Amino acid sequence: MARSPGTGAMCPDCLERRIRSDLAGSGLSFVHGVSDSPLPFASSAVVQMASDGSDQCIGSQKTCGYFVLVVLNGGKTYVDTKKCENNPLEQSLIFKDDNHCAVQADSSPGIEHVGDLQSSSSSNNQQLTVNIITKLTPVYYLGRVATTEIRDLMASYMNLSIEQDVINSLNLLCENTISGPAGLGFLSFVGFSAFDDIHPSGLVRHPNILPVLAVVESSDCCYMFQPKAPYTLENIMHYSPEALCSDWHIRFFIYQIMSALAYLHDFGVHHGNLKPSTILMSDSLWPYLSISDISHVKQNRGFGGPEGSILNSCCAEEDCSSRSIFASFNLPSSLDWSSHFKRWWTGELSNYEYLLVLNKLAGRRWGDPAFHPVMPWVIDFTVRPDENSDIGWRDLTKSKWRLAKGDEQLDFTYSSSDVPYHVSDECLSELAVCSYKARRLSKTILRSAVRSVYEPNEYPSSMQRLYQWTPDECIPEFYSDPWIFVSLHSEMSNLALPSWVTSSEEFICLHRDALESDRVSQQLHHWIDITFGYKLAGEASVEAKNVMLPPSDPSRPKSIGRRQLFTKPHPKRLISTPHSAYHNKVESCARCQRKGSNSTTDVLLNDCNPPNMFSQVDYLEEFEQATLFMELQHHLNPIYSYSNTAACCCSSVKYLKRQFSDQEVLQPDSVLSVVPDFDFGSYLECFESDDSSSIGYQELLRWKQRSCSVIEHHANDIFSIGCILAEIYLHRPLFDASLLAAYKETGMLPGALHELPVHVRLLVESCIQRQWERRPCSKHLLESPYFPPSVRSAYMFLAPLQLLCTSGDRLKYVTKLASEGTLKAMGEFAAEVCAPYCLPFVSSSRLDVDTESCLRLLKEFLKCLSVQAAKKHILPIIQKILQVPEYSHLKVSLLQDSFVRELWKKLGKQTYIEKVHPLVIANLHNSPNKITASSASIVLIGSSEELGIPITVHQTVLPLIHSFGKGLCDDGIETLVRIGGLLGESFIVKQILPLLRNVIHFCIDSSKVTKPEPQQSWNSFALIDGLSALEGLVSVLPVKAVLRELLQDQVCLHIKILMLIHLDLDVIQVAATAFVDLCLRIGPDNTVIHVLPHLKELFAELAFFQDSSAVSLPTKGLKISERNKSETIKMESRIDLVLLLYPFLASLVGIEKLREYCSTWFLLEQSLQRLYNWKFEPSSKCSISGENLKTQRFQPGNDTSSEVVPTELFNGAGSSVSQSQIPKTGWMAASKHRFRLEHGTSSDNLSASTSGNQPWFWFPSPDSSWGVPDLLGRSSGLKDELPWKIEASVLYSARAHPGALRSLEVHDDECTIFTGGVGPGFKGSIQRWELANMNCTSGYYGHEEVVNSICILSITGKVASCDGTIHIWNGQTGKLIAAHTESSTSFPLQTASVEQANMLNQDALSGGILSNAFRGSLYTTMHYMASEDKLVAGMGNGSIRFIDISRDQKLHLWKSDSAEISFSSLVSTICSSGSDKPRNGSLVASSSWIAAGLSSGYCRLLDERSGKIIAVWRAHDGHITKLASPEDHLIASSSLDKTLRIWDLRRNLSVQSNIFRSHSDGIFDFSVWGQDLLSVSRNKIALTSLSRPTNEIGHQQLVLQNLYSTDRGVKYKNMSVLSAISVLPLSRLFVVGTEDGFLKICH
Repeated sequence: MARSPGTGAMCPDCLERRIRSDLAGSGLSFVHGVSDSPLPFASSAVVQMASDGSDQCIGSQKTCGYFVLVVLNGGKTYVDTKKCENNPLEQSLIFKDDNHCAVQADSSPGIEHVGDLQSSSSSNNQQLTVNIITKLTPVYYLGRVATTEIRDLMASYMNLSIEQDVINSLNLLCENTISGPAGLGFLSFVGFSAFDDIHPSGLVRHPNILPVLAVVESSDCCYMFQPKAPYTLENIMHYSPEALCSDWHIRFFIYQIMSALAYLHDFGVHHGNLKPSTILMSDSLWPYLSISDISHVKQNRGFGGPEGSILNSCCAEEDCSSRSIFASFNLPSSLDWSSHFKRWWTGELSNYEYLLVLNKLAGRRWGDPAFHPVMPWVIDFTVRPDENSDIGWRDLTKSKWRLAKGDEQLDFTYSSSDVPYHVSDECLSELAVCSYKARRLSKTILRSAVRSVYEPNEYPSSMQRLYQWTPDECIPEFYSDPWIFVSLHSEMSNLALPSWVTSSEEFICLHRDALESDRVSQQLHHWIDITFGYKLAGEASVEAKNVMLPPSDPSRPKSIGRRQLFTKPHPKRLISTPHSAYHNKVESCARCQRKGSNSTTDVLLNDCNPPNMFSQVDYLEEFEQATLFMELQHHLNPIYSYSNTAACCCSSVKYLKRQFSDQEVLQPDSVLSVVPDFDFGSYLECFESDDSSSIGYQELLRWKQRSCSVIEHHANDIFSIGCILAEIYLHRPLFDASLLAAYKETGMLPGALHELPVHVRLLVESCIQRQWERRPCSKHLLESPYFPPSVRSAYMFLAPLQLLCTSGDRLKYVTKLASEGTLKAMGEFAAEVCAPYCLPFVSSSRLDVDTESCLRLLKEFLKCLSVQAAKKHILPIIQKILQVPEYSHLKVSLLQDSFVRELWKKLGKQTYIEKVHPLVIANLHNSPNKITASSASIVLIGSSEELGIPITVHQTVLPLIHSFGKGLCDDGIETLVRIGGLLGESFIVKQILPLLRNVIHFCIDSSKVTKPEPQQSWNSFALIDGLSALEGLVSVLPVKAVLRELLQDQVCLHIKILMLIHLDLDVIQVAATAFVDLCLRIGPDNTVIHVLPHLKELFAELAFFQDSSAVSLPTKGLKISERNKSETIKMESRIDLVLLLYPFLASLVGIEKLREYCSTWFLLEQSLQRLYNWKFEPSSKCSISGENLKTQRFQPGNDTSSEVVPTELFNGAGSSVSQSQIPKTGWMAASKHRFRLEHGTSSDNLSASTSGNQPWFWFPSPDSSWGVPDLLGRSSGLKDELPWKIEASVLYSARAHPGALRSLEVHDDECTIFTGGVGPGFKGSIQRWELANMNCTSGYYGHEEVVNSICILSITGKVASCDGTIHIWNGQTGKLIAAHTESSTSFPLQTASVEQANMLNQDALSGGILSNAFRGSLYTTMHYMASEDKLVAGMGNGSIRFIDISRDQKLHLWKSDSAEISFSSLVSTICSSGSDKPRNGSLVASSSWIAAGLSSGYCRLLDERSGKIIAVWRAHDGHITKLASPEDHLIASSSLDKTLRIWDLRRNLSVQSNIFRSHSDGIFDFSVWGQDLLSVSRNKIALTSLSRPTNEIGHQQLVLQNLYSTDRGVKYKNMSVLSAISVLPLSRLFVVGTEDGFLKICH
């Protein structure tokens, strides 16, 4: 293969062949080249290592088998093969000036060999490059190509073991033990000042320097191996700018970059190429600088010569076919959009070339199927393109997606979607690219990107079919590469060309001609507007039907996306490129032979006015528009370097030993001669939190005055940092060529600097000083007040976690630090930042030895994180661990009572019940591990008493019963029984027994009907579980209760089941066992009275039972007396039931008494004698007892589905897989030793609970309210699978206030309610109610006016209440903590207009909240933002005040703008977004919003952080009484205008018609539970569901209901006016307050 020494880059095909040849056998496969220019030529490539699929975690990221190969030019080098040593070099370089270096050998330290870098040989130049690489970072393999070593090294990297020595050293340091310099050197990198003088050159990698895995030598170049980073800062800023979500995160990011830069400068090396595209980032947004991007290394990349010195317009291989394709291209290596646009506009640059430039600016990458360059389709291939005909040309004013889908479909998608959009995918998807290039791609890629099953016939066979099939745009290869049509696969035919061409070369020529034609040139700007321009956003995108589907999580990093390059319409091209200018084969082209050169273009290129085409005025207008357009797009030409001159990578001064630490180039084999002392306590003292005071401007100024640099090249890096920092805040570059030139000449700073925050502006100005000496050096910048202590602390904490070592060692290290209090020392916010890096170690841990560390780490984060942060970071980790079906020691540890209580205390009861409790229950079915199931059982039992009866029933008992028939384990049944024993007889009788009775009856009835086998199987399993639970409950209930609930005046359930001859024998045997235990429990006398009379029919049926299997066996076994007493009796036939029951009853009640009630006793005893050799012996007791009658419970096996009847069915027809026998240490043993109620104190206690006013006495029994299908379809959690059904029945009513009850607030635990109303003397009072006994335990009586709002402040125990003044008090003691008022002097007294007075229903609000509301200084309503721990208070003049609860101080005040409405209105209600997640859509673009409802009927939507009004609309025709946010994008509102409305914030608020009517009076209040909304008006309530899309709601009529009370079976209609309502979601109840002061609990 011929090679050209004068070029440095190759086309993708040649690069792939070259890498395969040089690295044959290494296991690496070529993925795509990495080009720095718009053309596909590259000197580096992405390769993939074959992986076994075992991706490893690095902190919060994963290693994958993708690597970047960087080609370093040069011939044979001096490199000897060295593998994984501390430093491979025997020499070091001391840099003296820009062009000279001295090579100092170890053997002759005093002799310098000086050479000229500019005239040095290629070998010496490469030696310098390799020396720089090895000096700055460890190279784990350095030598000639050795495929085995490369494979081993890649495997070591993927197994995370190449930096194991560093983490081992750090773990020893945590124990105050020093082992080698690795740990000490690493701590010096991350800012531990005690070791600033340690510089382990080439021994330890800086945590923000991308690893260099290997440098291997081939015949004429070297390959440098580096991991592939998933993102760059450029990706983040363009495609997911919200990923850097706060000012603190930006500071932390810049601090890391500065730390890496200080490391480079300390070795005398400057970067010289800092810009967003060269800052690499991991999945967790940890930034890296790559050695390959350092200016000197970058200048020596490529094949045979410096890449930057030549134009990358042709391949380095002389015989490459791409030379003919790109020979006529006229693209320089620099990416200067302005010059490219000028040349394109005047016809000097072709459409093809200009579009390649735009693709490069948009971040698209050659060879990457996920983000391939895009081109427009310009013809439909039906006819040969002819500019004189309109047939066959594509309409470039519309996107290909729009042409393919049609306007009607796009309009429907836009109008019917929750998030309006037209386009759901990229304009060029990975699927489309791979389908286009299917003939040239490997089958592996096709299987991964297109379809897992390779089907060659499914790919479009012709260009015309391809165009018709795809909604995506075209690729450049269809305009340039004739080989794209040729298939490499024998089973796939070539891509068929149109009939009007004879060869692929001719097609490429004609297709390219069409792209460059006048017709396309005059329309191409429309396509650019759609693909790269202003039609990607705003109203223009709506009109063009080009609205993209927004990402579900805008803060999630992305490396691809649609980048909007232009915000104004792109100018139309002045003139087309002549054919001869882009077609290089003039002699073979008929068109070139027929026509001469284009004279018009020639004139334009000579700066003359075009004749006969434009008038002078038209030309000037076009020119002015193009010039203005260029001036507005300066962001496309960013500049990050103050000096554009190429510089050597090292400083231009001679370094003096220890004169300047950042000017030295150290010896590579630097080893500590004396190991310094290390004190772990001193290291821990470095972790600090931020001061409460903000950064002082004067402090920053003093820091700036001390700034200075001593090396110009280093100062140029600092200039780049300033430009990057400004761009992160501004979202656009700070400098382009013109702005930088003006700054250099006049010192005039860009105007954009004034848009920066003050502290950022000061830092940027310091970094971009015109005099480089006045810029701060890197180390001085790290000490800037801009970086608070928490940033430095978080960096020291997290940096070791980025080491390439096993997760167990990193987990050990971070746990040790956290246990020593570092998280607490850093502060709450810094701890939250550290959580995403640390907690993934817990979720990925699979070793039992790591359990203790995982648990300790979780506990430390639970202590340090805020409630919201714990929900965001810790809760998903715990959920993931509990969801894993396999046993793990960590799961069992999490289920310990101590940790569950810590979790409960941190998250609150509601979050625990909704998110964790169902997962605990899930560990009791589907064949769980015994230890795990026991732990889960203990958690459920322990929590039941604290949860209270309503929540226990709905969240524990019902889900356990819901699991009947689904493989519920023994511990699950025992949990149900022990909860009943713990909560007492009344709980069992009123709650559990009715549920079990309903389930058993339902299963009995279902078994009588012929149904599919899976349903019958479910019936059997459910009956077994129900009978087992009933058996356990019988053992813990008093005998009187058993007789009353199961036997008196009814047929025993057990006998009903035994009578069913069609049931499985397994069910019959379990029923017989439970029956035996029941009889033993009630004793012989009660058995004779209540049981034997009902057995006559059963024994009669058994006496005449005919069984072929029984007849064939004259004797089925030995005498019963000869059986082993411990042997389980297994039923093989229904006749065996006689053996199980008759001997036992004869022994229990006596043979004579049994014969008296059994008329067929003679036949039964004959059968027993014949089949089992049994004969009654009066002198001996029967050996059959309840214990050896016990059999195994059956559960579904692995062949069954998770679906169970009636809503879910098993797939395994009739399969029955036995599970372990019920242990004697289970509830049977418990009943003997713990729960026997007729013996000992437990019986007395439980019996006592049945009398008196016991807790939760008012909670009803479920048998009258829930049907069995509803019961079995119900699951735990806040949102039921079934719609909520309200009975509108009052369970209990209590007088709460002498006057009207105005406000309600329910605590998260649903055991406490605060009511606010009119108290004695018409003053405001607040009562605290405990629901368990419906007692008022305490109250607060400090208000002078009636309370209009109550807020429970998180889980701190504080309560806020408002009567015009906000009082914050202790919810337990009622002691006042703080009070907040507004000064009346700040708000002049306002008078209400007639219209305003008429807005209010005076009857409804008499004596209420608005008596003094028109004094603007009074607070009229409150809302608590738990995520911010702030109160938001509305005022009588429409203003909004923020109050910081933790600091007890008032914050900012947003004053209303009365101009937006006709008069000033009071704020009557406030709500905020339901979560901290960013919202999508045009209206809600901020991360959090606040909605304020006004008495005038208007509603305001405001940005929570800035106070900016997002929207104002007329929501109602009257006073708005309540706002709530069921979802982040929805607002529900009610009003005295008798309507309830739902507002979708993603749509136009002024045109929505989503009204619920039917109330005849104003709606005073409503409450939201999931998708259900319960409203009150006068004495009626109404329930509605929001589950349908809001656009389908329209005008709906509410179904009104009256509340009823029941007294001695008689229903009474509630006539009291309802004033407030609140839902208890966990208890499935709701409470209402009335105008006459009553508090009522309803269901």
